[in-house]
Amino acid sequence: MKEPENRLTVAHEIPGRIRIRSSFLGDPFVDTGFLEGYLHAISGVEEVRLNKGASSIIIHFGGEPVTRLKIVAALENPPPEILSSQHDMSSPPDFTNVIRVGTGLVLTFFMPTPLKGMLSWLMAVPVLSKGVSTIFTSGIKVEVLDATAIGFTLLRRDYFAANSINLMLTFGEYLQQITEYRSNRLLRRLYRPDVEWVWVELAGVETRVRAEDVRIGDLVVCGPGELIPVDGDVMEGGASVNQSSITGESLPVDIRPGDQVVSGTVIEQGRLKIKAERVGAEATSARISRFIEKSLQDKSCIQTESAALADRLVPITFGLGVGILAVTRDFRTASSVLTVDYSCALKLVSPVAIKTGMNSAAHGGIIIKGAPALESVAKADTFIFDKTGTLTMGAPEVTDLVAFNASTEAEVLGLAAAAEAHYKHPVAKAVLKEAVSRDVSLPEAVECDFIVAHGVSAFVNSHQILVGNYHFIAEDERVDCSVAESTARRLRAEGKSLFYVAREGKLMGLMGLRDIVRPEAAKVLKQLKSKGVKRVIVLTGDHKETAQALARDLGIDEIYWELLPEDKAEIVRKLRDQGHFLAFVGDGVNDAPALITADVGISMPRGADLAKESAQVVLLNEDLRSIVFAREVSQKVMSVVKNNFHMTVGINSLILLLAVTGRVSPVVSAIMHNGSTIGMLGYAVYASSVKPATECSVRET
Repeated sequence: MKEPENRLTVAHEIPGRIRIRSSFLGDPFVDTGFLEGYLHAISGVEEVRLNKGASSIIIHFGGEPVTRLKIVAALENPPPEILSSQHDMSSPPDFTNVIRVGTGLVLTFFMPTPLKGMLSWLMAVPVLSKGVSTIFTSGIKVEVLDATAIGFTLLRRDYFAANSINLMLTFGEYLQQITEYRSNRLLRRLYRPDVEWVWVELAGVETRVRAEDVRIGDLVVCGPGELIPVDGDVMEGGASVNQSSITGESLPVDIRPGDQVVSGTVIEQGRLKIKAERVGAEATSARISRFIEKSLQDKSCIQTESAALADRLVPITFGLGVGILAVTRDFRTASSVLTVDYSCALKLVSPVAIKTGMNSAAHGGIIIKGAPALESVAKADTFIFDKTGTLTMGAPEVTDLVAFNASTEAEVLGLAAAAEAHYKHPVAKAVLKEAVSRDVSLPEAVECDFIVAHGVSAFVNSHQILVGNYHFIAEDERVDCSVAESTARRLRAEGKSLFYVAREGKLMGLMGLRDIVRPEAAKVLKQLKSKGVKRVIVLTGDHKETAQALARDLGIDEIYWELLPEDKAEIVRKLRDQGHFLAFVGDGVNDAPALITADVGISMPRGADLAKESAQVVLLNEDLRSIVFAREVSQKVMSVVKNNFHMTVGINSLILLLAVTGRVSPVVSAIMHNGSTIGMLGYAVYASSVKPATECSVRET
């Protein structure tokens, strides 16, 4: 989405009424409703009337000076949302103007000179008026160059040249708009499910209701070929579900009762009854759509710098053309110079390349939230992983159970499971799973208290039960754990995480848990190094020996152990202060501060909602190779953007040189300039389309 020009002129003013003129107010894509609501939000504003034809707006207010200042400030810095993107979504750019100008050009061949001149001036009115309006509201911009070039050729009565340049400009603008429209449309269509009606089972009867009327807890029924409209749990039925739009996974997944499904996926075969857990704006596809809409508005640093350079070069080109006219009185050469500008390619090709790259990433199951995020993934020299749920599966299993002080394994496991039963974190699930597999009965636990990154305290039969790590049990609660030292050393050397169980201040037992390392983890870290990443760092709450065992197995450069949640963001902050450009990969609620602190945050698909909202990149499938693909896409796009910059400057400088020396006519100059811009747009689309070298998805069972 382009940014609105913000240079204003107060055309007329009386107490309580002000009329403001600005070129952006005449933009056909200004969202009138948004603009009026934006200004009505200012206290004291009574009425707003927009006149797009005059590029002006009239605002009635209470007359207070402070309200006037707020109105002017609001219009000087309007948000990008004021320029509606609806034209990108609903219909392509209008080809009518191209037909109009082209028809006029053909008609001039069959008209006498007086009529030919009248028609040519008439067709040039939109370009000339826009140029005049721009010079008064925004200064010397591309529109001024175009208007001056056509004006000079009309004054020379070279009507063929004037109409040809007009046709080139109109056709070039149309091609640029259609290319951007298609880039945006591709991204939006990925995650904008078109579901208007939904079948819901009410009192045992299937009833057709509007999608927006579905509520949490409703039983939604979906059949073959239908798009799943909600996130939820499958209660009945079975189906083969195509999840490619969300995860990038090419093969359908078999879904059965107890499985979870997300909106935006399609049932290929079968029938499901789904209990809705997330509906409407909170469903997966809707949330991803918001990410996409936000991403289309953001600009990378290199885009901003290129646009600024293009704006600086326009006055130079204008001055050169006017200077040549003043010295030589040669309207032809001046017109040739004025048809050349650097702005088109510098401003338009980069966004198209970036959106094409984002589309490639989305097809690979990666949501990149805007150009700055894509640029940051390409630039990151250090990748930091929070171990659990990223390098590991995030689903630990109990591997060892050791009882001490006359306790039994069943007793230790039963009390630990009873204390953990109220919570859903991975360790609690692992302990409960082990208790079920051993058929251990669970006593009732009360007054359960979860201490983040430490453990759990609960009361069973009036006895306090503690379950947690060494720091919590031995140091905070001062339980004597010396009897378990040798066993603990052995288990840590095997790379296992340890959890101690105590009753009334006395150690009862020790549990060893192991979180399975993702099979692709070691290869992914190696591939990141091959793509320019200098350091791979891992953060974990594990004990030193467990952490070091992981580092040896995966070839990690640096690992921090025994960390509390608040330590992660502090470490990221210190590394940034040292000059590293950081990418942080995490999935938990306590990763959100680190995700925000890093230069770019990457969230795993099963991550907490807060982590996904905090991250700039969201993976949609459970495969670390997606990170490598995101890096590959980002680097490719940044390479295209840089190449575009060099080619734009080089090609347009050559055309400008030919124009200054009188080697090319205004028509040829316009054809060369617009042709090179169109060619670079095609190059950007082609070169930024990247496909993953390997399947970046793992089927979940």
